[in-house]
Amino acid sequence: MKTANKIVMTIAGAFLIVAAALKSHQLLTEPIISKGFWESWAFLVIQIPLEFGLGIWLVCGLFRKVAWLLGTIAFGGFIGVTSYLALTGASSCGCFGTVHVNPWITLCAIDIPLFALLLIFRPVGEKFLPPPWPSAKHFFGVAMPTFIFLGILVPVLIFNKPPEKTTTYEVVHPEQWVTVKPIKPAVLEANEPNKAPVSQEWPLLKSIDIADSLRQGFVAVLLYHYDCPDCGEAIPEYDKLSKEMGEEGAIRFAFIAVPPYGTPEQDPVPADTKCLRGKLDTNKKWYFQTPLVVLLQDGAVVKSWEGKAPNLDDILNALGGS
Repeated sequence: MKTANKIVMTIAGAFLIVAAALKSHQLLTEPIISKGFWESWAFLVIQIPLEFGLGIWLVCGLFRKVAWLLGTIAFGGFIGVTSYLALTGASSCGCFGTVHVNPWITLCAIDIPLFALLLIFRPVGEKFLPPPWPSAKHFFGVAMPTFIFLGILVPVLIFNKPPEKTTTYEVVHPEQWVTVKPIKPAVLEANEPNKAPVSQEWPLLKSIDIADSLRQGFVAVLLYHYDCPDCGEAIPEYDKLSKEMGEEGAIRFAFIAVPPYGTPEQDPVPADTKCLRGKLDTNKKWYFQTPLVVLLQDGAVVKSWEGKAPNLDDILNALGGS
Protein backbone atom coordinates (compact mmCIF):
# COMPACT_ATOMS: atom_id res chain seq x y z
CA MET A 1 0.00 0.00 0.00
CA LYS A 2 2.78 2.44 0.91
CA THR A 3 4.71 1.78 -2.32
CA ALA A 4 1.54 2.15 -4.39
CA ASN A 5 0.76 5.44 -2.62
CA LYS A 6 4.23 6.78 -3.45
CA ILE A 7 3.84 5.81 -7.11
CA VAL A 8 0.37 7.38 -7.41
CA MET A 9 1.45 10.60 -5.69
CA THR A 10 4.53 10.84 -7.90
CA ILE A 11 2.42 10.43 -11.04
CA ALA A 12 -0.09 13.02 -9.83
CA GLY A 13 2.71 15.44 -8.94
CA ALA A 14 4.40 14.95 -12.31
CA PHE A 15 1.10 15.70 -14.06
CA LEU A 16 0.75 18.96 -12.12
CA ILE A 17 4.33 19.99 -12.91
CA VAL A 18 3.89 19.31 -16.64
CA ALA A 19 0.53 21.15 -16.70
CA ALA A 20 2.04 24.16 -14.90
CA ALA A 21 5.02 24.21 -17.27
CA LEU A 22 2.74 24.22 -20.33
CA LYS A 23 0.57 26.97 -18.84
CA SER A 24 3.72 29.02 -18.17
CA HIS A 25 4.73 28.63 -21.81
CA GLN A 26 1.29 29.81 -22.91
CA LEU A 27 1.34 32.81 -20.58
CA LEU A 28 4.76 33.90 -21.89
CA THR A 29 4.05 33.36 -25.59
CA GLU A 30 0.35 34.15 -26.12
CA PRO A 31 -2.09 36.76 -24.79
CA ILE A 32 -4.93 35.55 -22.58
CA ILE A 33 -8.45 36.71 -23.47
CA SER A 34 -11.31 35.58 -21.23
CA LYS A 35 -14.76 36.55 -19.98
CA GLY A 36 -14.24 35.91 -16.27
CA PHE A 37 -11.63 35.71 -13.54
CA TRP A 38 -11.32 31.91 -13.59
CA GLU A 39 -9.92 31.92 -17.14
CA SER A 40 -8.06 35.21 -16.88
CA TRP A 41 -4.39 36.12 -17.01
CA ALA A 42 -4.50 37.04 -13.30
CA PHE A 43 -5.87 33.62 -12.30
CA LEU A 44 -3.19 31.82 -14.33
CA VAL A 45 -0.50 33.84 -12.56
CA ILE A 46 -1.93 32.54 -9.27
CA GLN A 47 -2.64 29.00 -10.47
CA ILE A 48 0.74 28.22 -12.06
CA PRO A 49 2.95 28.57 -8.95
CA LEU A 50 0.35 26.71 -6.86
CA GLU A 51 0.37 23.80 -9.34
CA PHE A 52 4.16 23.79 -9.46
CA GLY A 53 4.41 23.88 -5.67
CA LEU A 54 1.85 21.12 -5.09
CA GLY A 55 3.36 18.99 -7.83
CA ILE A 56 6.85 19.20 -6.34
CA TRP A 57 5.40 18.51 -2.88
CA LEU A 58 3.62 15.36 -4.08
CA VAL A 59 6.76 14.09 -5.80
CA CYS A 60 9.18 14.74 -2.90
CA GLY A 61 6.96 12.98 -0.33
CA LEU A 62 7.45 15.35 2.58
CA PHE A 63 4.50 15.40 5.03
CA ARG A 64 2.90 12.78 2.83
CA LYS A 65 -0.59 12.83 4.34
CA VAL A 66 -1.01 16.60 4.00
CA ALA A 67 0.28 16.46 0.42
CA TRP A 68 -2.05 13.55 -0.33
CA LEU A 69 -5.07 15.41 1.09
CA LEU A 70 -4.34 18.58 -0.91
CA GLY A 71 -3.68 16.56 -4.06
CA THR A 72 -6.97 14.67 -3.68
CA ILE A 73 -8.90 17.92 -3.18
CA ALA A 74 -7.17 19.45 -6.22
CA PHE A 75 -8.04 16.54 -8.53
CA GLY A 76 -11.60 16.53 -7.20
CA GLY A 77 -11.80 20.19 -8.23
CA PHE A 78 -10.30 19.37 -11.63
CA ILE A 79 -13.08 16.81 -12.18
CA GLY A 80 -15.71 19.46 -11.55
CA VAL A 81 -14.15 22.03 -13.87
CA THR A 82 -13.36 19.56 -16.66
CA SER A 83 -16.85 18.04 -16.45
CA TYR A 84 -18.38 21.50 -16.93
CA LEU A 85 -16.16 22.17 -19.95
CA ALA A 86 -16.97 18.77 -21.44
CA LEU A 87 -20.72 19.17 -20.96
CA THR A 88 -20.74 22.69 -22.43
CA GLY A 89 -18.92 21.48 -25.56
CA ALA A 90 -15.55 23.17 -25.05
CA SER A 91 -12.91 22.03 -27.55
CA SER A 92 -10.08 22.05 -24.98
CA CYS A 93 -9.82 21.57 -21.22
CA GLY A 94 -7.23 24.37 -20.94
CA CYS A 95 -5.06 22.21 -18.66
CA PHE A 96 -2.06 22.11 -20.97
CA GLY A 97 -1.65 25.67 -22.23
CA THR A 98 -1.40 25.81 -26.00
CA VAL A 99 -1.74 22.01 -26.27
CA HIS A 100 -5.46 21.48 -26.88
CA VAL A 101 -6.91 18.31 -25.36
CA ASN A 102 -10.60 17.41 -25.47
CA PRO A 103 -12.11 17.75 -21.97
CA TRP A 104 -13.64 14.26 -22.16
CA ILE A 105 -10.17 12.78 -22.70
CA THR A 106 -8.69 14.71 -19.78
CA LEU A 107 -11.63 13.79 -17.56
CA CYS A 108 -11.65 10.07 -18.34
CA ALA A 109 -7.93 9.46 -18.82
CA ILE A 110 -6.38 11.72 -16.15
CA ASP A 111 -8.64 13.46 -13.64
CA ILE A 112 -11.00 10.65 -12.62
CA PRO A 113 -8.36 7.86 -12.63
CA LEU A 114 -5.87 9.87 -10.55
CA PHE A 115 -8.58 11.00 -8.13
CA ALA A 116 -9.75 7.39 -7.69
CA LEU A 117 -6.18 6.09 -7.24
CA LEU A 118 -5.44 8.74 -4.62
CA LEU A 119 -8.57 7.69 -2.71
CA ILE A 120 -7.72 3.99 -2.95
CA PHE A 121 -4.00 4.17 -2.16
CA ARG A 122 -4.02 6.43 0.88
CA PRO A 123 -0.98 7.08 3.08
CA VAL A 124 -2.20 4.66 5.77
CA GLY A 125 -0.62 5.11 9.21
CA GLU A 126 0.85 8.53 8.37
CA LYS A 127 0.30 11.53 10.62
CA PHE A 128 -0.47 14.97 9.24
CA LEU A 129 2.67 16.71 10.49
CA PRO A 130 4.86 13.99 11.98
CA PRO A 131 8.34 14.47 13.34
CA PRO A 132 11.09 14.61 12.34
CA TRP A 133 10.75 18.00 10.68
CA PRO A 134 12.37 18.48 7.27
CA SER A 135 15.93 17.22 7.24
CA ALA A 136 18.84 19.13 5.74
CA LYS A 137 18.45 16.95 2.66
CA HIS A 138 14.84 18.01 2.17
CA PHE A 139 15.49 21.61 3.11
CA PHE A 140 18.48 22.27 0.82
CA GLY A 141 17.58 19.73 -1.87
CA VAL A 142 13.87 20.48 -2.29
CA ALA A 143 12.44 23.33 -0.20
CA MET A 144 15.04 26.02 -0.91
CA PRO A 145 15.31 25.36 -4.68
CA THR A 146 11.50 25.32 -4.92
CA PHE A 147 11.08 28.65 -3.12
CA ILE A 148 13.86 30.22 -5.21
CA PHE A 149 12.34 28.87 -8.44
CA LEU A 150 8.84 30.12 -7.59
CA GLY A 151 10.24 33.45 -6.41
CA ILE A 152 11.81 33.95 -9.85
CA LEU A 153 8.90 32.49 -11.84
CA VAL A 154 6.14 34.74 -10.50
CA PRO A 155 7.81 38.09 -11.45
CA VAL A 156 8.70 36.63 -14.86
CA LEU A 157 5.06 35.68 -15.47
CA ILE A 158 3.83 39.08 -14.30
CA PHE A 159 6.25 41.36 -16.15
CA ASN A 160 6.93 39.44 -19.37
CA LYS A 161 3.64 39.75 -21.22
CA PRO A 162 3.71 38.84 -24.92
CA PRO A 163 3.01 41.56 -27.53
CA GLU A 164 -0.56 42.01 -28.73
CA LYS A 165 0.24 41.66 -32.42
CA THR A 166 2.71 39.39 -34.24
CA THR A 167 2.81 37.60 -37.59
CA THR A 168 1.08 34.57 -36.06
CA TYR A 169 -1.61 36.14 -33.86
CA GLU A 170 -3.40 39.40 -33.11
CA VAL A 171 -5.39 40.77 -30.18
CA VAL A 172 -8.25 42.85 -31.53
CA HIS A 173 -9.93 45.72 -29.71
CA PRO A 174 -13.46 46.10 -31.10
CA GLU A 175 -13.99 49.45 -29.38
CA GLN A 176 -11.33 50.92 -31.69
CA TRP A 177 -13.17 49.93 -34.87
CA VAL A 178 -16.10 52.37 -34.63
CA THR A 179 -15.69 54.99 -37.34
CA VAL A 180 -19.25 55.80 -38.43
CA LYS A 181 -21.58 58.19 -36.65
CA PRO A 182 -25.03 56.84 -35.68
CA ILE A 183 -27.53 56.84 -38.52
CA LYS A 184 -30.58 59.04 -38.17
CA PRO A 185 -33.85 57.12 -37.73
CA ALA A 186 -35.41 58.77 -40.77
CA VAL A 187 -32.54 57.61 -42.94
CA LEU A 188 -32.84 54.06 -41.61
CA GLU A 189 -36.57 53.92 -42.23
CA ALA A 190 -36.07 55.06 -45.80
CA ASN A 191 -33.34 52.40 -46.21
CA GLU A 192 -31.06 55.03 -47.72
CA PRO A 193 -27.28 55.06 -47.40
CA ASN A 194 -25.78 57.32 -44.77
CA LYS A 195 -24.24 60.37 -46.41
CA ALA A 196 -21.72 60.84 -43.60
CA PRO A 197 -18.16 60.18 -44.75
CA VAL A 198 -16.69 56.79 -43.88
CA SER A 199 -13.31 57.28 -42.23
CA GLN A 200 -12.17 53.67 -42.05
CA GLU A 201 -13.20 50.24 -43.29
CA TRP A 202 -13.53 47.42 -40.75
CA PRO A 203 -9.94 46.06 -40.45
CA LEU A 204 -11.03 42.40 -40.30
CA LEU A 205 -12.76 42.58 -43.69
CA LYS A 206 -9.49 41.84 -45.47
CA SER A 207 -9.35 38.51 -43.57
CA ILE A 208 -12.95 37.38 -44.26
CA ASP A 209 -13.81 35.34 -47.34
CA ILE A 210 -17.16 37.10 -48.01
CA ALA A 211 -15.83 40.63 -47.48
CA ASP A 212 -17.45 42.02 -50.64
CA SER A 213 -20.92 41.04 -49.44
CA LEU A 214 -20.30 42.75 -46.12
CA ARG A 215 -19.27 46.04 -47.73
CA GLN A 216 -22.79 46.78 -48.92
CA GLY A 217 -25.56 48.28 -46.78
CA PHE A 218 -26.28 47.57 -43.12
CA VAL A 219 -25.02 44.19 -41.86
CA ALA A 220 -24.99 42.74 -38.34
CA VAL A 221 -22.01 40.36 -38.33
CA LEU A 222 -21.75 37.69 -35.63
CA LEU A 223 -18.30 36.14 -35.24
CA TYR A 224 -18.43 32.81 -33.44
CA HIS A 225 -16.42 29.79 -32.31
CA TYR A 226 -17.92 26.37 -32.84
CA ASP A 227 -17.61 25.57 -29.10
CA CYS A 228 -18.96 28.89 -27.80
CA PRO A 229 -22.19 28.23 -25.80
CA ASP A 230 -23.37 31.85 -26.00
CA CYS A 231 -22.84 31.78 -29.76
CA GLY A 232 -24.94 28.62 -29.98
CA GLU A 233 -27.79 30.46 -28.26
CA ALA A 234 -27.51 33.68 -30.29
CA ILE A 235 -27.21 32.18 -33.77
CA PRO A 236 -30.75 30.67 -33.94
CA GLU A 237 -32.20 33.97 -32.69
CA TYR A 238 -30.41 35.95 -35.40
CA ASP A 239 -31.38 33.37 -38.00
CA LYS A 240 -35.04 33.79 -36.95
CA LEU A 241 -34.75 37.60 -37.12
CA SER A 242 -33.28 37.37 -40.59
CA LYS A 243 -36.18 35.22 -41.82
CA GLU A 244 -38.75 37.55 -40.25
CA MET A 245 -37.18 40.66 -41.83
CA GLY A 246 -36.91 39.01 -45.26
CA GLU A 247 -34.53 39.75 -48.10
CA GLU A 248 -35.67 43.36 -48.36
CA GLY A 249 -35.05 44.15 -44.68
CA ALA A 250 -33.03 47.18 -43.71
CA ILE A 251 -30.47 44.99 -41.95
CA ARG A 252 -28.87 41.78 -43.13
CA PHE A 253 -27.23 39.24 -40.83
CA ALA A 254 -23.97 37.35 -41.31
CA PHE A 255 -22.30 34.51 -39.41
CA ILE A 256 -18.49 34.38 -39.54
CA ALA A 257 -16.72 31.31 -38.13
CA VAL A 258 -13.51 31.99 -36.20
CA PRO A 259 -10.70 29.41 -36.31
CA PRO A 260 -10.09 26.79 -35.12
CA TYR A 261 -13.09 25.43 -36.99
CA GLY A 262 -14.95 22.26 -36.04
CA THR A 263 -16.70 19.62 -38.09
CA PRO A 264 -19.87 20.47 -40.07
CA GLU A 265 -21.88 18.62 -37.42
CA GLN A 266 -20.48 20.94 -34.74
CA ASP A 267 -21.35 24.13 -36.62
CA PRO A 268 -24.17 25.92 -34.71
CA VAL A 269 -25.36 27.73 -37.84
CA PRO A 270 -28.48 26.04 -39.33
CA ALA A 271 -27.84 24.45 -42.70
CA ASP A 272 -30.89 26.17 -44.20
CA THR A 273 -30.07 29.66 -42.95
CA LYS A 274 -30.73 32.62 -45.25
CA CYS A 275 -28.02 34.67 -43.52
CA LEU A 276 -24.65 35.31 -45.07
CA ARG A 277 -22.02 32.76 -44.03
CA GLY A 278 -18.25 33.12 -44.07
CA LYS A 279 -14.97 32.40 -42.30
CA LEU A 280 -12.17 34.37 -40.74
CA ASP A 281 -8.94 33.12 -42.28
CA THR A 282 -6.42 30.89 -40.53
CA ASN A 283 -3.31 32.90 -41.35
CA LYS A 284 -3.43 34.26 -37.80
CA LYS A 285 -4.83 33.26 -34.44
CA TRP A 286 -7.38 35.89 -33.42
CA TYR A 287 -7.91 36.88 -29.80
CA PHE A 288 -11.27 38.30 -28.76
CA GLN A 289 -14.31 37.13 -26.83
CA THR A 290 -17.12 35.46 -28.73
CA PRO A 291 -19.85 36.05 -29.59
CA LEU A 292 -18.59 39.27 -31.15
CA VAL A 293 -21.26 41.22 -33.02
CA VAL A 294 -20.15 44.02 -35.34
CA LEU A 295 -22.69 46.36 -36.92
CA LEU A 296 -21.49 47.52 -40.33
CA GLN A 297 -22.63 50.25 -42.64
CA ASP A 298 -21.07 50.03 -46.11
CA GLY A 299 -18.09 48.19 -44.62
CA ALA A 300 -17.41 50.58 -41.73
CA VAL A 301 -18.19 49.88 -38.08
CA VAL A 302 -21.14 51.61 -36.43
CA LYS A 303 -20.97 49.68 -33.14
CA SER A 304 -19.65 46.42 -31.70
CA TRP A 305 -20.58 44.13 -28.80
CA GLU A 306 -17.88 41.78 -27.48
CA GLY A 307 -18.78 38.72 -25.42
CA LYS A 308 -22.54 39.12 -25.93
CA ALA A 309 -25.12 39.21 -28.69
CA PRO A 310 -27.41 42.28 -28.68
CA ASN A 311 -31.11 41.93 -29.43
CA LEU A 312 -32.81 43.65 -32.35
CA ASP A 313 -33.79 46.70 -30.28
CA ASP A 314 -30.13 47.26 -29.29
CA ILE A 315 -29.09 47.05 -32.93
CA LEU A 316 -31.78 49.46 -34.08
CA ASN A 317 -30.93 51.87 -31.25
CA ALA A 318 -27.29 51.80 -32.36
CA LEU A 319 -28.34 52.66 -35.90
CA GLY A 320 -30.68 55.37 -34.69
CA GLY A 321 -28.23 56.84 -32.20
CA SER A 322 -30.78 56.71 -29.37
